[in-house]
This record gives sequence, structure tokens and C-alpha cells, in this order.
Amino acid sequence: MSLRLGIDTGGTYTDAVLMDDSSQRVVAKSKSLTTRHNLIEGIQSAIAATLGDHDPATVGLVSLSTTLATNSIVEGHGARAALMLVGYQQSQLKLGNLSEAARDLPIIFIDGGHDAGGHEKQPLDLAHAAGALEQLDESLSAVAVSAMFAVRNPEHEIALRDFIWQKTRLPVSCGHELSASLDAPRRALTALINARLIPLIKDLIDATKSSLTDHGIKAPLMVVRGDGSLVSAGFAQSSPVETILSGPAASVVGAQFLAQRDQMIVSDIGGTTTDVALIQNGQPRLSSDGASVNGWRTMVEAVQIETHGLGGDSEIQYDRDNRRFAIGPHKVMPLCLLADRYPAVVNDLRQFVDEPWTKTNMARFIVLRRVPGELKLTGQQKELVDQVAKHPQSMQSVFAERHFSLALKRLIEIGVLTIAGFTPTDAAHVCGWYDHWDATASQLGATLLSRYSKFNLGREWPDENSFCESMLAQVSEESALCVLSSAINESNNLFGAALHAKERALLEQMFEGKSTANANRLLTMRAQLSIPLVGIGAPANSFYPPVTNYLDIEVIVPEHSEVANAVGAVVGVVKQSVQLTITPVSGKRVMVHAPLEQREFESLELAAEWASELAGQLARSKAEEAGAQQIEVSIDRSDNIVEHQGQSTFFESTIVATASGRAGGNSSA
Repeated sequence: MSLRLGIDTGGTYTDAVLMDDSSQRVVAKSKSLTTRHNLIEGIQSAIAATLGDHDPATVGLVSLSTTLATNSIVEGHGARAALMLVGYQQSQLKLGNLSEAARDLPIIFIDGGHDAGGHEKQPLDLAHAAGALEQLDESLSAVAVSAMFAVRNPEHEIALRDFIWQKTRLPVSCGHELSASLDAPRRALTALINARLIPLIKDLIDATKSSLTDHGIKAPLMVVRGDGSLVSAGFAQSSPVETILSGPAASVVGAQFLAQRDQMIVSDIGGTTTDVALIQNGQPRLSSDGASVNGWRTMVEAVQIETHGLGGDSEIQYDRDNRRFAIGPHKVMPLCLLADRYPAVVNDLRQFVDEPWTKTNMARFIVLRRVPGELKLTGQQKELVDQVAKHPQSMQSVFAERHFSLALKRLIEIGVLTIAGFTPTDAAHVCGWYDHWDATASQLGATLLSRYSKFNLGREWPDENSFCESMLAQVSEESALCVLSSAINESNNLFGAALHAKERALLEQMFEGKSTANANRLLTMRAQLSIPLVGIGAPANSFYPPVTNYLDIEVIVPEHSEVANAVGAVVGVVKQSVQLTITPVSGKRVMVHAPLEQREFESLELAAEWASELAGQLARSKAEEAGAQQIEVSIDRSDNIVEHQGQSTFFESTIVATASGRAGGNSSA
């Protein structure tokens, strides 16, 4: 039996599956808590639990999907890199949010660049580049290079790349290697993000390889890109920006494989978020504008996903203005997990339950996430860290004498502290859905929250179980709202747009639920969706079947849905594309803009024939480098020709070659 091992490192869990290569059947699976301070611990644990008694020698391929790239961008934890801009103007930094992305990083302007026709606008000033490189400090780990119109002629980017490597031996990220599209500032942004991720992805891949070696697995390692396809580990190390949205993309691919439907809405509920995507004609819908993370829109092709702040670890808090409980969007550590790690927390909760009045923060705790080390902290920040250093403290107790809100916010932002509170995971423990951790802490938290609602003129529940059942039903209702809003956005060609408050209120009115609040409404409506909903994620079996209470839709929760992301990591294919552009020169003469040469032809047809052959060769070569076997190449040609008063005017033609094949490669990849 030949096996394939899929691994996904998510925000809450690290999942792994073993799949029989011939039957495409899952033979083993496991979930381990992600160790955010050291990802390899979670990966080690997941591999060990999944491998079990299977012979490591039978594992022929390993594939990894990860949220590391996305999280690093969101949290601002990328390595330091310099940005060299060839032929740019200072004003262009304001475009594409480039100045914000490069904040506190060296930005160097170099004379050079080309025009839209690929002709040199001015010579490349390597002397200025040499002087700038000598002034860079040793904290830099990489350099990003972007030249004007490098997609039409990359000569200056290539020359500067080789010059920087010769002088510094630092990895260099070039814009033309990451995108064939115009829009220089966004291409520079993509190159910069790529450069900042290179050391991080390298560390993750090296650690994963080390873990595989420890388990006796000698198979090649692949990595999932943001579009759901696979690349070799070596390829991912040179272009880590392409792993943005790697984890969500793997989930979508896994959902399609498990459900075996060509048309469907995929909703993946995890610990932190709910990600919604569309599958059409058996393929995930890709974002036409490039992956956007934390407000920065890159030029990386990725699965089109709507992300909602709803997950098993979303904090449940009382909304005093609306006299109801709200779920999310912030993630916290569940009380049951906190008490499992710090049993004394249960005594703190009991003391609060015994008090006559329930206050806002009694069920919320401040937890030390990591030792600040050499980080410079203010006096108030240090005092707060000292208070929780040995044992988590209730926020009610910490804030009783002093107000630490600003200090707490900053310490959470830099990853020193985190918050624990009541979550859907706690409600599931009280109702007996889960029994992973300490349900006593969850029950005490439910007592405090339900009592707080009563004291603040909100809804009352007869017992903790009823309260928790209501919260779990609300998660299903919120899940239905996520799906419905995504469907409406898709119909309006606005997929990914945020709902306005009034739009959300209108959609909530449409739900014909079974709760008392819904039953008393004068008007109820039900929305019907024409394609099925496929629910995946650890709590999918609990939250998605009740979605039919709110929407007229077929709901499918396939077997292995809880590890769909790891399944997607291992069943994906390798796919690489190359785009060449043809532009007019004079008369009928045209020019093909290729990576290493610009060639003129007497006619568009001659140019397209040559460009198609070259693009196919380049795409095949890239697919082989990315670890593909049994490669097939397809060519797509698009001509921009305008007909006016019987005259044809040629503006541009694009040739796109796509090479795809089965994941394979060699162990050195």
C-alpha cells in the first residue's frame, strides 16, 4: 500500500490524514492543538498520531497547507526586508497601500526601468545600488526588487537581482517572477511581502522536514498554494507569498473531494473563523483581483473566500444595548481548555458564582501567552504581565483597582497575553457534545453569563443547559447568515464585500427559526438556495445540519469533514501558468514580451504561434520544477482587437499556458 500524508496547520488545530494512493481512501486521521509559539510541536504530534503503526516507508508523498503566511501578514511578524524600486516615482508609494506595507523598512529608488513597449527608458544605475547596499543594516533577511514595466522586459530586475545576490548573498524576490500583470505598485507590494515571508516559510519547511525525518518518512514534501494547487517545498521557499490563503484553499479542495459535487457552497467553520467559498463546474472560484490580506491586495491568484469572525472559539458576550448575546468576532481561549491547563481557575469561577451579583468580566481571564523576553514594555504593561505570569487572573479581579485596557490591548497585539472566555466550545461541553476538556469550568461560565443577562433585563433561561442550547442554536443561525450573505453577494457580483448593518438586519428577518424570538415575528420568510451547502470543520456536524431551520437548502456534512483541510492538502494537483503578452509595433508588426527576450514578428499569427509554443515549454518546465508528473499543457489565447467602421485595430494579445499534473517529484525538492 502506497500512502500520502496530508498536514494542515490551522489557527486552532493541526490536522493530519493518511490516504491510500490507489483507492483514494482515508485510512487514518488525527487532530492536535496548534502550538502557536512553536508550530512544529503540533505538526510532530499530528504526524505521530496519524502514522500510528503504519510503515513510514509506505508514505510516498507529504503535503502541507498552512496559515503561517496569512497570519504573519495579519500580525505584522514578517522578516525585515529592503525594497528596491527601479524607475519608480516617490508618489507611487501611495498606490496599492505600498507605503504602509513598507513602513519602517528601507526603500531605495534606483534609476532605470522600461516603457510599456519593453524598451529601456534609462540605464540601470548599479553604482547607486552598490552604495545603497553598503548602508543596509544586518537585521535584513531579504530584498525585494520591482522595476517599471518589468513584465514587458525583466532585464533590469534580473540584472539587479544577480547584483544583489553577488554582493549580499541575501535572497531576492523579483516582481516579474510573481505576476505577469501590469500595476507596478501592487507588483512591488507582492514582491515585498514575498521577501518578508521567505525566512519564515523556510523555517517551517525545514522544521517539517526534520519532523518527517524523525518519524522515518523520506517522501518528498509539497506545499499548498492559495489557489489550492501544490508546489514542491523548494518552490514554496522561493515564492512563499503564493501560500497566502493556503489553509482555506486546502479546505475548499478537500470539501469538493469529499462531497463529490460539481456545484456547491463550501462553509468551513474552525476555531477562529467561518470561511465561505464557491465550487462551480468542479473547480473553486478564484479571485480575479488577487488575494487580499489585512487590506493589502497582492497579485497572487487565490481561492475567492469570504471570511466571517465566527468559530468554535469565538467569544460569547452580552450586548447590553440590544439585550442579547453576540458571538464573535474575537477569538478567545475556551474556559474548558483554560481549566484543563490551570485547574485552579475552577475555584475562581466558583467564588464568582457564589457572589450575589454577576459583573461583566467575571468569566473572562487574562492568560500569559509567551514570556516578553527582551521586549520593551511600559510600566503598566510590565505590571499586568507580572500579575498573570504564574496563573491566569480574572479580568474582574485585575481591573478591580486599576484600568489596564490600553496595556492589555497592546500586549494582546504583540502576542504576550491572550484572553480566555466563554465560547461555543464551552456550550458544547455543557450540552455533552464534546468532552475534550474541563466541562465544570464551562458550566460555571454558563451560570455567570445567563445570570448576567437576567440582571441586565435580558432573556432568562431555566438552567445552564437551556442557555447553552440557545447559544449553539445561535451559532447555526449565524452560520446560515454567513452562507446567505455570501450567496447574495455572489448574485450581485460582490463576493467578498462586507454587509451593511441594515442589510444584515434584513437578512436576519428572513429566518424562520424555531426560537421564541423568531416565532413571535409578524413576518417571516425563507430563502431557497439552488446548490447544496457542504459544511466542513471540526464542529461541522453540530452546527450545519440545523441550518435547514433557517434556509431552504440541502446540507451535506461529508465523512472526514473535520479534517477536510488535510484531505485537500494531499489530493491537490500541481498547476503552473505562464502568460506572455503581444503588443503592436508598427503596421502589422508585433512584439512578443517573453521573460528573457523581446521578439518582433511580421504578423500576429506568427507571433501567437511562437508565443504559444514558448509559453507551453515554460509552463511545463515550471510544473516540473514544482514537482509535477504526467503533465498536460493547455493554451488559451485572448486577442484585444477593436472593430470600427470596417477597420480592425489591434491593441494586445495574451497567451496563457497552463501545465498541470499529479504531485510527485523527488525527495530533493
